[in-house]
This record gives sequence, C-alpha cells and structure tokens, in this order.
Amino acid sequence: MKLHPAMAAAAGLVATGFIVTGCAPSSGSPAGSPSSAASSAAPASSAPQSAARPVSSPSSRQGQAAGGGATCQAAALSYALGAVSGTPAQRTQVVDLTNKGTAACALQGFPGVDLNGIANGQQNYTWSLERQSARYARVTLQPGQTGHFSLVYLPGSSASGDMTVSKLIITPPNDYTQAEVTWNQSVLLQDGATRPGTYITPVVAGS
Repeated sequence: MKLHPAMAAAAGLVATGFIVTGCAPSSGSPAGSPSSAASSAAPASSAPQSAARPVSSPSSRQGQAAGGGATCQAAALSYALGAVSGTPAQRTQVVDLTNKGTAACALQGFPGVDLNGIANGQQNYTWSLERQSARYARVTLQPGQTGHFSLVYLPGSSASGDMTVSKLIITPPNDYTQAEVTWNQSVLLQDGATRPGTYITPVVAGS
C-alpha cells in the first residue's frame, strides 16, 4: 500500500527525531546514577588561570587483561586515601580501590565522585565532579589487588567561595551503588564553572 506523500514525510521526521535523541551525549554522573565508561574520553576541562592541568599519557583500550572478571561492585571494594602531591595552587589526592572479594573483578573508566560538605551556607551540599579528558583501559583486580583514581583539586583559601568537604561519595565505574570515604578538606567551589580546576581521573592499576 502506498503512503500519501504527507504521511510519508511525517514518518520520516519521526524516525529522524528518534535517531538524534538516541545519540545525545550524557553529562557527568550525579549521586545515585551509574558511573559510565561508554566514552573513551571525558568532557574536556582545564584548570583556570595559573592552576595548570596535568597532561596524562593516553592508555590503550587494547591493553585489556585476560580473565577480566565481572564489574567491581561498590560492596566488593575497600577504599582508602593514598598519597597527596602537587603544588599549593593545585593538589592531587589519590584514592585507592582494593578488591576485597574472593574473585577477580574489573574497573574500566571513571568513577562518579561527589564532594559532600558545607557550601553556600548549606549543610550536606553536594558537588558532582567533572572528569578529566583522558583515555582509559580496563583494569582487572585479582583478590587483594588495588587500583586507584586521582582527585585533582584547587585548595580553598578560607574565603566565602570555598566548600568545606567532609566526605567523598564514590560510585565505581559502571555501577549504581555507592560508598563514602571521609575526606576533610577545603576546596575552591567551582560547581558552576565549565572548565573547573577540580576533577577526577580514570581508574588505573596499582596504588
């Protein structure tokens, strides 16, 4: 049966609209949403003014380890704050993720990280951090092995524009569940910035 020309044109518009919607990019993961590793690069962002962003060397997706196991769930990991490095203008806090289960599991991409604390005169203020523009590889953790990501941040200066952070809310890559880690730190609040100097890196192997 032949469609009337007007009906055929309308059908074409509906199909086109469906394709465009399905390809729309997604933003960073707020608390309670899965942390995605669907893209090999995060939204580009750089530190403002003198706080320089580090340049990370790309890691190949082809470096996938054998026997990768299932995705690491939040409850199967233990969390610890690692080394701190950087300059007074911009610091880097390592966060270690250790497989405390009895089977291998894998992490691939960026965790979702929210800062929780006091800001803008509010208690329990939450800031969902942006992701570094960097490639990543699958990281397989055997029982007892550790991977980590880094939280790069601009320290606060005791000004009204600071956030007094009390904890990190972490969602492992490709997971919905969360864990909390105590982190007492003052950070320059830039949750409205398009290129904030506080952001997270992808998960890599080792501590």
